[in-house]
Formats: sequence, structure tokens, C-alpha cells
Amino acid sequence: MAIYVGTASWTDPEFIKAGWYPPAVKNDAAARLRYYADHFPLVEVNATFYALPSLRTVENWTARTPDRFRFVVKAHQVISGHRSDPSRLPGPLRTLPFATDARGHIVRPSRELRDAAIDTLLEALGPMGAKLEAILLQLPPSLAFGDAERAEIARIINRLAPVRVAVEFRHRSWVTGPAREATMAMLADLGAAYVCVDAPRSEAMSAMPPLVEITCPQLGYLRLHGRNADTWHGSRTVAERFNYRYAPEELDEFVAPVVQMSKRVEDVVVVFNNNAEDYALRNAGEFQKMVANVRSNFGVAPEQAAGADW
Repeated sequence: MAIYVGTASWTDPEFIKAGWYPPAVKNDAAARLRYYADHFPLVEVNATFYALPSLRTVENWTARTPDRFRFVVKAHQVISGHRSDPSRLPGPLRTLPFATDARGHIVRPSRELRDAAIDTLLEALGPMGAKLEAILLQLPPSLAFGDAERAEIARIINRLAPVRVAVEFRHRSWVTGPAREATMAMLADLGAAYVCVDAPRSEAMSAMPPLVEITCPQLGYLRLHGRNADTWHGSRTVAERFNYRYAPEELDEFVAPVVQMSKRVEDVVVVFNNNAEDYALRNAGEFQKMVANVRSNFGVAPEQAAGADW
């Protein structure tokens, strides 16, 4: 019943600028990952959202981390359905059919292209072995609940098998009204994990409500984006959008639910995505200590947290 705490990326430029990495480490890619792995047991790989990794790159990531370290790899944009730059795809994939917008970006990949991207990603991740905790399928905020959309998500999850998949919905239509039960049933049937989210408290369709759901007996997942409602929309950079550092009392809200989740699944993954300055790294370190203290001193969290929302 492990709890893995980490951040969304270890290479974010904000981390380097903020000074979290020592001077002797910050300009050395290999040393940065080793240093990060000395502090956290897991990381989300964000780079794979923009470019499919090479086998050699994955071999290096794997070799630079201890045996107990875990990776969550973010699915490429073509797989999850985000707008993407075809020039960043491997040459053979660029020959497969897709529809583009006025700027030449892929907006509707063919099934053939999407499946080729999945197969390329899975092949590259082979060297990770047991270090691969899951693939994160982060859906576009424009993707609303619908029968065709649900069928395609299910097809993608099945195509990624036997690798475990965690799905982050970013349009609240998936978890409101009758759709919530249908969404969770779909994930449970497929053995995929629902990604619980902490985001600004807002009625915006892209601000997911704070739900605690377990749909996979092997994996519980929590991503924390910060609570900066002022920058959630219209931000020019990722750092601006997620410019938020959780206060200790806010972090404390998650301790009991996370420990409760760990009693229901094999692994719980907690990822801080508030990647402005070094906020994610600081909050992840603080939260890691909070969870360790609760588990070592009491073994369980308050029972009233079971099944609750944040």
C-alpha cells in the first residue's frame, strides 16, 4: 500500500530558475534526475506529451533512478486528442492521415495515426519495466461527455494495455449528473484509474470538482494544480496558470483522503502540478512528510475522510 509523491516534471525551467537544484547539478541533465530521485519516489514525465521519446532516452531515465523509483508517463498529444505539431512526430508517423487547422497543427488524428503513436510510445517505454507506474491520459478541456467520446477513450485504454492507464478529465460534464456514474463504471470496467483533481473552486467547465473516486484496485491518483482562479483562464504561460503555493493547512486537507485511498488500492500517486517557481517541489516535500508522519504515528487517517470529496 505505497504512497508515491512527486511533481509533474523534473526538468521544468521554473525549477531550475528557482534554485531548487544545486549549482553543481542544475545544468547537468543526468545529475538533475538523480538529485530529484534522491528526494522523491516518483515523477510524471511531461516531455512525452510534446514528443515521443526514443528508446535510448528511456534507457537513460531508467538507469539514473533507483530500483524503487516510479515513472508516470504522460501520453502524447496525438493520443489524447490535443492540438499538436506534426513536425515533432517521428518521420513515419507524419505520413499517416490527419486533419489540420489553419496553422498546420493536427486537430483530428486518424485512428491509424493515433494507434501508431500509442505503439511507438509503448515500444519506447519497454526499458522501464516495473518502474512504469502508469500512463497518464490527460484529455483536452474541450472534450465533453458523449457516447462517441467515451467509446474512443475506452479504445485508447485497451490499446495501451497491458500498461495501466490513469485518465484525467478536464471537462466537468464527465462527472456531473448521470454522467458521473457512467464515467466511473467505464473506468472500472477497463481497470483504469480516475485522476482526482484539486483545482480552483470555479463553475468553469474546465475546473474539475474535487471528487475522490477509486476505479482501479491497483492505483489511486491525485493531481494538484493549485487554486489560483485569477490565472486559470487566459494565462500566457503554464507557470502563470499554476502560480500557487499550497499553505500547510491546505495540504493537510489531502492527508486523510490520501491515506484512506492507500487502504483501498495497491499504490497511490500524488502529483503536484503547481509548477511556478519551485512551489510544486516544496509542496511535494511538505506533503510527503505529512503523510509519513500520519502513517508512522497512527497507521490510519480519520475514518470520516473515507469516500468524501476534498
